Amino acid sequence: MREMPEVKNISKKFGETVVFSDFSAKLDGKVCVTGDSGKGKTTLLRILLGLEKPDSGEVMPDKTRFGVCFQEDRLFEKFSAAENIRLATGLKNPEKELRALLPEEALGKSVKKLSGGQRRRVAIVRAMCAEADAFVLDEPFAGLDRENREKAWRYICEKAGDRPVILALHEADIPDGVEIVRL
Repeated sequence: MREMPEVKNISKKFGETVVFSDFSAKLDGKVCVTGDSGKGKTTLLRILLGLEKPDSGEVMPDKTRFGVCFQEDRLFEKFSAAENIRLATGLKNPEKELRALLPEEALGKSVKKLSGGQRRRVAIVRAMCAEADAFVLDEPFAGLDRENREKAWRYICEKAGDRPVILALHEADIPDGVEIVRL
């Protein structure tokens, strides 16, 4: 049985600014971390990923493999969408995955020539094609219109299956059927 990501009694501050104090959450299923800007959504995800250490508390399990979509797309701009996926995941035929979210003519273009929304969708595909136990997606729908947001969410759910998906989103972008954790 797969252990679900969980944070227990974490506290974190930067200088005198307290981000969390004794915060706990079980991140099972499809979970959306939400709150006003600056409330610590990204910091919580960074702690979960092991990129940031809490001042106290623990993250369990500590060996979870995550597929990650960061707030920034973090793509190799000189390479095509397919080459970006291939480089990051080793997937032999990334075009099939990309077709789920991108128009055919975008597949061979360098990422630099894609629109912001198209680059965002490449970043989502890259995260969801990773060999992962769970997925962390920080503002995955930024720059997407309603139709592409819904299409991306269906793709995420299909690819994740029963593995946990932890999203950081603003209230207006939360998909239906997602458990909400407010900061």
